[in-house]
Amino acid sequence: MKTYDCVFIHPTTHIKNTDSTKSDSITYVIMPLGTLAIANLLEREGYKVKVVHTGIEEMLDRDFSIKDLLKKYEASVVGIDLHWYVHSYDAIRLAETFKRNSNAFVVLGGFTASYFAEEILQRFESVDAVIQGDAEIPLLELLQRRSDGEFDEVPNLVYRDGNSLKKSRKRFIAETPDLDRLNFSNFTLLSNFDEYRRCISQFGDLDPYAAKSKLKTQGWICLGRGCSVNCSYCGGGRKAFEILSGRRYPIFRSKEKVVETLAKFEEMKISCAYMDFDPLPQKRDYQHDLFELIRREKIDISAQFLLWSLSDKRFLRDFRRTFNPLYSTITISPESGSEHIRKLNKGFYYSNGELFRWLDDARKEIIPVQLYFTSGLSGETERHFEKTIKLGKKLVVEYPVVSISCNPIELEPASPRFLHPKRYGISLKVRSFIDFYNIFKRLASGLPATTQLGYRTDFLSEPQIVELSRRFREAISLKHYEKWQKFYFGS
Repeated sequence: MKTYDCVFIHPTTHIKNTDSTKSDSITYVIMPLGTLAIANLLEREGYKVKVVHTGIEEMLDRDFSIKDLLKKYEASVVGIDLHWYVHSYDAIRLAETFKRNSNAFVVLGGFTASYFAEEILQRFESVDAVIQGDAEIPLLELLQRRSDGEFDEVPNLVYRDGNSLKKSRKRFIAETPDLDRLNFSNFTLLSNFDEYRRCISQFGDLDPYAAKSKLKTQGWICLGRGCSVNCSYCGGGRKAFEILSGRRYPIFRSKEKVVETLAKFEEMKISCAYMDFDPLPQKRDYQHDLFELIRREKIDISAQFLLWSLSDKRFLRDFRRTFNPLYSTITISPESGSEHIRKLNKGFYYSNGELFRWLDDARKEIIPVQLYFTSGLSGETERHFEKTIKLGKKLVVEYPVVSISCNPIELEPASPRFLHPKRYGISLKVRSFIDFYNIFKRLASGLPATTQLGYRTDFLSEPQIVELSRRFREAISLKHYEKWQKFYFGS
């Protein structure tokens, strides 16, 4: 058995197959960006660390059990990321297993753990502490004070002290120099990294395009933290960051450090870099300077860039010149075909006319574009959604390099809709951590979830919201068929 100062555990989401002859489905497999960076920081400070992705372990060995891990590793501290609410059940299940079978100190971190920290500690004795917000320095200091148990000076920490809870008064909020001291690409710390880099989406077993992973490899890259606006549905907007970590403005990682990471990606045969950070679309000097540096360093890699709002022609031209076209795409989310609904819900607004002009520019640069729409937005009615379907059909006909998808929006903790449901015209079906926990416990047990989305709106029931997205996908598929039938047969 190997002994470690800290073992990082990434949970996953399980959907039990009621057919006993088939394996359970494993989904939501992507790790938070900070996990490897924090692990590397601890290693640099002289601690022995390991990162284990339980979903990857199970995908490689369907008989894998966390108890097998306990036979291999003995840890003083176990860090479990609970960033996304879809891991609510599995994170606690893992904590309980470690607590029953070891003497490890169990600490949780991430957005969901941060928002529900006190409830988690009150309900689950298997969790010893939660780090709220940025966790790099707090976890390092927790390890430094592990022997004496004096945690009151550890920043961002909520912890169990006998039969009561305590919360540190100290706060750590990372700035650019803090991000630049982190190494996000020490992949040697992650067990079975070669398999993880083949995860090209969150969906794991449920990914309809999993066959692509035989060729494509992908790495998620940190460009910064924070946001400047509040979209109604997003649990990672400006207000959410302020609640969860105290952050009031976005920060950018230095361009030189980003390029170092991309160079490491290239060295590790990662073919595509996933970039999802665009908090100041009105001023994209950072991206232009970054792209220029990538070209100067002659890094040959594809990129999937998620724009948070429309760009100008220069951005599109620079993107095309910078990245290998093999897997490169730009993703943007209009969300609705109704300009009124888009303005009500999105922090960065643009009209349909502006969207079409931007798509014209993207087509001239021959850049593939992914567009995401949704149903269930605040204020949306079936009449509004008909505009979304109409827009989608027009896009299929006019823009051959555009792929389109639509799924109902789910409820995220700390989003404006979660914080102020009446203001945003929704009724909540989940309000606490235990609600999220129970949903995913039922799925892992082979039982239907009590709610799929976690809410209904003033105008649409939950089944209606789900049905609208299905109708959109059906309409778009039919339009694709009609388009290619006309191309081949002229009718």
